[in-house]
Amino acid sequence: MCEYSCESEGPSHASRFKSKVTIDGITDESPEFFSTIKEAKHAVAKVAWESLSTNEIQEDDCGFYKNLLQELAQREGFNIPVYDTIASGSPHLPTFVSTVEIVGKSFEGQAAKSKKQVEMSVVKIAYYDLQERNYSLGEEDLLEPPLMDKQRIPQPSG
Repeated sequence: MCEYSCESEGPSHASRFKSKVTIDGITDESPEFFSTIKEAKHAVAKVAWESLSTNEIQEDDCGFYKNLLQELAQREGFNIPVYDTIASGSPHLPTFVSTVEIVGKSFEGQAAKSKKQVEMSVVKIAYYDLQERNYSLGEEDLLEPPLMDKQRIPQPSG
């Protein structure tokens, strides 16, 4: 959910505006005051977009989730995940789309401007989908990453 708020300063005939936007609990603020509310909202939207683009995908996160998916596959006896990333668009401004296939199911991530971003997107989608479908040990795996030496304790069926 996206929620804007504005503040003004100065006399009514020469007001200047600053805007804030809150997206999923994260608030960003326009960097300065503007002569119109529209300019202030546009500026804060740009700040929020840049913030989401850079903070959404951390370099370490991509490897972390790839490891989680790989460990899940090994633990459950699945084939290893197979990734396919395709670039389209102009060479100086490509757009990447990535898919991963695991358990006979193909997942597609959101298109992105970098290979890391698109691979992060698809691996998170696949990992959480498999978690939700009970292909894992249980709820604690969502909160704590599995360790390589962690052994699975057989559960009685039925």
